[in-house]
Amino acid sequence: MKITLSTQAVLTLGVLSGMFFPCSLESYMAQASPMTRIQAQQGEELVVQGIVKEQSGLPAIGASVIIKGTKTGSATDANGHFSIKVHQAKGELIITSVGFQPQTVAYDVNKSLSVVLKEVTNKLDDVTVVAYGRKTTRELVSSVSSVKADELRNSVAPSIETLLQGKMAGVQITQASGSPGGGGAVVSIRGVNSLIGSNGSSNNGQPLYVIDGVPLKATDVAGTGINPLAGLDPSTIESVEVLKDASSAALYGSRASNGVIMITTKKGKSGRAEFNVNISQSISWLPETPLQVVGKGERDYPISLIKKYRLAYADENTIRLPKSYRDVYMNNGGAQYDWFWGKGERTDKAPAMVQDSLNAFYNNQTNWWKYFFRLGRVTKADLSASGGTDNVRYLMGGGFYDETGIMLNSSFRRANFLTNLDVKLTPKFDTYARIYLSYTDRSAGTDNGIAQGLTVDPKQTSSLLPGKGSDVERIALSRLQSINQKNSSYNIRLNAGLNYKITKDLRFSTSAAVDHHFLRSNIATPDYLSAWSLTESKFSASGLTMMQWESILNYDFKINNDHRFDVMLGTAFTSESMESVEARAQGGPSNSVYYISDAWPKSRIISGSFQHMQENKTDYQAQTMASIFGRLSYNYKQKYLAELAVRRDGSSVYAPAYRWGTFPSIGAGWVFTSEKFMKPLWWLSFGKLRTSWGRSGQKLDDAYLAQGTLSTYNSFLGVPGLVPSTSANSSMTWEESDQLDLGLDLYFLDQKLRMKVDYYNKYSRNLLIQTPLPGNVYFNKEAWTNAAAISNEGLEFEVSADLIRKKDFSWTAQLNLARNWNLLRKAPNDMDITTKSGIQVLGRPTFGIYTYKDLGLIQNEAQIPYNYTVNGVKTPLSFGYSNNYLAGVGARNIADLNGDGTIDVSDRYYAGSTLPIAHGGLSSQIRWKDFTVDALFNFSLGRKMMNKSRYSSLAFSGLFGVILDDYRKKSVWKKEGDKTDLPAPEYAETGFIGQYDGDTDRFIENVSFLRLRQLTLSYTLPSAFTSKLRLKDARVFLTGENLFLLSNYSGVDPEIVDPYTGIDTGTQYPLDRKITLGINVKF
Repeated sequence: MKITLSTQAVLTLGVLSGMFFPCSLESYMAQASPMTRIQAQQGEELVVQGIVKEQSGLPAIGASVIIKGTKTGSATDANGHFSIKVHQAKGELIITSVGFQPQTVAYDVNKSLSVVLKEVTNKLDDVTVVAYGRKTTRELVSSVSSVKADELRNSVAPSIETLLQGKMAGVQITQASGSPGGGGAVVSIRGVNSLIGSNGSSNNGQPLYVIDGVPLKATDVAGTGINPLAGLDPSTIESVEVLKDASSAALYGSRASNGVIMITTKKGKSGRAEFNVNISQSISWLPETPLQVVGKGERDYPISLIKKYRLAYADENTIRLPKSYRDVYMNNGGAQYDWFWGKGERTDKAPAMVQDSLNAFYNNQTNWWKYFFRLGRVTKADLSASGGTDNVRYLMGGGFYDETGIMLNSSFRRANFLTNLDVKLTPKFDTYARIYLSYTDRSAGTDNGIAQGLTVDPKQTSSLLPGKGSDVERIALSRLQSINQKNSSYNIRLNAGLNYKITKDLRFSTSAAVDHHFLRSNIATPDYLSAWSLTESKFSASGLTMMQWESILNYDFKINNDHRFDVMLGTAFTSESMESVEARAQGGPSNSVYYISDAWPKSRIISGSFQHMQENKTDYQAQTMASIFGRLSYNYKQKYLAELAVRRDGSSVYAPAYRWGTFPSIGAGWVFTSEKFMKPLWWLSFGKLRTSWGRSGQKLDDAYLAQGTLSTYNSFLGVPGLVPSTSANSSMTWEESDQLDLGLDLYFLDQKLRMKVDYYNKYSRNLLIQTPLPGNVYFNKEAWTNAAAISNEGLEFEVSADLIRKKDFSWTAQLNLARNWNLLRKAPNDMDITTKSGIQVLGRPTFGIYTYKDLGLIQNEAQIPYNYTVNGVKTPLSFGYSNNYLAGVGARNIADLNGDGTIDVSDRYYAGSTLPIAHGGLSSQIRWKDFTVDALFNFSLGRKMMNKSRYSSLAFSGLFGVILDDYRKKSVWKKEGDKTDLPAPEYAETGFIGQYDGDTDRFIENVSFLRLRQLTLSYTLPSAFTSKLRLKDARVFLTGENLFLLSNYSGVDPEIVDPYTGIDTGTQYPLDRKITLGINVKF
């Protein structure tokens, strides 16, 4: 059957289709039959045609071509061609394309046009997203660093923090864990600005994340180990801006003291519908295993130690070391001698694994790292569609990310969907809507924190035991897989707004947003892995909801075209709530029952005592904040710049007298190259001095900390009681940071060389800390007060250069470097403070290494440090709280700093800062024709740390564990005058502090490293080929991550060492090495 369509029908179908798949009418006509085209062109007399190319000669695909003075236009096809129906034989066209300079060209319908677009090389016109607005680089008076989408597309990292590493000066990102799903990244902007959750404080030191104007709560409240930022697909990001100084961040007021990271997602653009497909597959592996002595060496070493094993005893008024089994037998004061033969007590003999060297079962050289780690993989795919008209623009897309970690029982999975819609209802009225949905799952081992550690520790299994195919392997893997764990989260973020143009210069906008996270976790442990030999199930669920409503009035006007003013006033109302439930039960009916039900016992009687078998807890917190803010910007011919901003926040978390906080800022800039006297300096393209001062704050996350809280304490007949857990403090107020910034921007040689230098001085005061109370006040010995202060002073340097600019060959390079001086300036009662991260010393950097001072080896009896007890007994220096561990000849002399005759934790001292002297990144891009090579390095200089994982493995703990240091290359003290690596073997037991445990200042390392973070080779397929496939663009790439590490560290990887304590415990999830093959396609 033949169907004939009239011209009117074809046009009607085209219009209706354009509502869903917007594109030019010409594309539909091109698909019509010849007769249809002839009929449609009747009455259409004039058509202008042409081709648009890039300077390289490639077609400019998707360039917008519009008749000047109208909204009529089209987009170039895969070959750069366009065709537009016009009503005049001559006129002008406006041609625009992202990354190229707009051009206005004259047309004549009798001639075919050929237009060559010029790339945008004026970096001063680059647009940067700032708080509640946008500014060009020329207009900025504050310190802002920016990363665009093209710089993020080569990596398959699950979370945005990782992708920013090494790209911005002053933004230090440390990957403390390489676990799937991210979350191990510690982000600090311009130093450590808080006490990082000291003793439970709610300020975790992390910056504020703002996604399309909506603040994101980037903390793991439910303890699932899931990183909320991992729910955001990096492929949906258009740009990331970091607001580093107070002037740029002050408009976020009470949440901006740690800096602000603004994330802008991609939006739709007018023109023909465009589809983007990105697919990649990665493989990953463990780059390096720790040094390990295996097999016979693991047996010989502990045998040599345990034969020298000695513990002292009291003999009348003297403390002595036993010299024979008889001394132990005759004295019962804790004396021990020779572990190998039962320590003289016929107990704790060396196990068969150590003694029975002839048994093949105990005669192996198994490296368990090779069994507990595997080849990981990452599968990533996303699809997006965008397009629209001048009145309606859309972008929608979805993505899938599936990562199998390099360690057994570790994985991460994400699915996400994004929709951005912009609608222009009238010339004065437009609206928009943003919808983001995500689901993440990490059903694997976790340490109930964002940064996941090892799912199983290879250090706990001896290399003497058999590996592949053995019962030992089966049991080890069975125990690992027996813990059933489910961790998942859902996130929905909605944001909608209206913009109304009241007059030419006056605009009003209002928006509402909802960000909801639901997180849940269930961990089931079998009875044979439980401390109580009972099955156990733990469940937790949390719902976090943030609602925000903002209204903004903007007024832009000029006076004599030279004086430009921009006035902004706004109000905001924010509501946050968190509801959680936790449940724990023991004694389930079976190891196969993972979830709590009525079959689980509620209580039991054991040894005559009542014991609860189930615990349940629910929690609800809510808080609100009202804000008013404003900004006045002024510039004179873009030469003299000034900006004044202020925000006033009121939060329900504080008492009424301290509820409101004011956060002002002021900035100024001078483009001195616009002055006449600078004209002779032809080589200086642009120069600007800028300065700013501002105050930002940090509010409590805990809704009721200022009001005082209660907690359960003991129970009576199974009914728990309540006691005050924190004292109320009606004078608790905002944490505040004052920051001064001085900056210099210089562009040289037609902007081929660009430099930026910043100096900042930041003082953070009123920091919350638990202050000791005089006596016991309502069960509390401490109270939260605003009693601490921290200062950060630093220099930042950024340089970027277009080393080569040619048609077929270009090379650009960037370097950023930052130096920070951090000090604890104030503490309660002007005394050093103890936090959960360790002791913090006034006048020193906030985080440091605390260890024992090594005074050298004790060479003879005269050098043994003694003290006298209250009974007058002369006693050698003791270790710990037992007189069985005494210093003697051949031991290391550890400084008794408090003079009590005992070495314990109170004798540790601040031995150095764990913060690096400097850090930064280096990047390079080389392009030759259709090939591009991108390289990114990051580095850290002068960070102090201790490799306790390695050096403490030489101590004898009675477990006969894995040895991670080659003792055969160590010298051991034997006689007076020996200068050796290790003290006498009599002091190898872990009770002898500072001897073999690696816990003295002689083990502090000054560590620097340089890492090849990313190396990418990409190839863009020729347009002649892609056009045949009806593709706009196609690109394939091969990326390697963490390909090499250059470091002076004695361990495997210095980056994953705890950045707060500086101690390498060997329990961190290692960073993997990864190879990715991917393809990007547009059509």
